[in-house]
Amino acid sequence: MNISKGIVAALLATTMLAGTVAAQQTPAAPAPTTQQKTEAARDLMKLSADGAVAFRALHLARIAIFEADPVAAKKLVADTRAALAKAKVDSTSFQKAESELKAPKGMSDAPAAASGPAVAWLPIDGQLTLGEDFVATPAKAAAVAEANKHLEKGERKQALEKLRLADVSVNFTMALAPLDRTIADVDMAAKLLDEGKYYEANAVMKKAEDGVRYDSVAALAVPQKAEEKKSQ
Repeated sequence: MNISKGIVAALLATTMLAGTVAAQQTPAAPAPTTQQKTEAARDLMKLSADGAVAFRALHLARIAIFEADPVAAKKLVADTRAALAKAKVDSTSFQKAESELKAPKGMSDAPAAASGPAVAWLPIDGQLTLGEDFVATPAKAAAVAEANKHLEKGERKQALEKLRLADVSVNFTMALAPLDRTIADVDMAAKLLDEGKYYEANAVMKKAEDGVRYDSVAALAVPQKAEEKKSQ
């Protein structure tokens, strides 16, 4: 699914399994824990369509304000609120402390989060990416090409199986919106629009967009080979 350019630009910059074919070799990633496997399986299947709709409408509302169309802006903010209300009960959000989110290098410019309680995160977009330890070989490059064909058809399980058989580690990276904070910001933006405070409403909506964070979990991790361990 595609949402506003500002939100998904970092995801798109990494590409979906194509691209990182000449990375330098690093020690293989450890096998994922049971919790990671559970999270990855869940998140691969449960992105929030309603959450994506909400952020698309939110971004269009900001454009409407820029184009001096308050009527359209109010309608789009109302659409955002309705989509977020659906997203709140669509069983896709999950609890996690912000300090525990692990974004790939260069994916988020946000400062490191301080320790705090777990909050509800809404997965509004996601992407499979090659592990940082990926080194191209003819067999692995062929597996990546086949996996991409499956992904184009929406066949995630088949794609992952191709990569597993070729010992290619893969991460699943999500764009996450803090659910309660986002709802509060959008409610405030609606109030400000009703009061004719368009500049202030736009600033609050930008704050909601800027609140998106990224998290990466192991979808497939290649266990470190015994001979590799001995050589260290």
